[in-house]
Amino acid sequence: MRSIGLIYLLLSLPSVAQGAEWAGIWKGVLTNSPTSSDAPAVEVTMEIGPWPTADNACATWRSTYREEGAVKQVKDYRLCQGIGAQSLFVDEGNGSRLSAQWIGDMLVVPFQYNRFLVISTMRLRDGALEEEILTIEDGPPLKTTAVQRVVLHRAP
Repeated sequence: MRSIGLIYLLLSLPSVAQGAEWAGIWKGVLTNSPTSSDAPAVEVTMEIGPWPTADNACATWRSTYREEGAVKQVKDYRLCQGIGAQSLFVDEGNGSRLSAQWIGDMLVVPFQYNRFLVISTMRLRDGALEEEILTIEDGPPLKTTAVQRVVLHRAP
């Protein structure tokens, strides 16, 4: 019985290779739901460095947002491994760290911002890097207020 538990534990641990394929430059267009008829298209470029595989190592995790070719925002974050492969977090560079976990084939980053619970999921599927962000108003009852989605493809 003990060996079955050990096998399950080993199978549930993320492999180092699980995020290694993400390194590179990715481009896509962000969509918001609900949509606004006057909202300009938002082009996203995401730069991901080599996956951190050692304790206290970090990788580039930078997203640049453009509207009509003009840079509107840059999120210059880092994805880091704390102590052990299970200890992942996003370092926003301002002293804020967001816990990150592998669940199945997704990197999940939940956090709270003011009265909102925000859940970001990212996965590589069919050669595309997909990110979806759910924004949920924290109050009785919980209410999903927005879904932001971007499908990114490797830049040539």
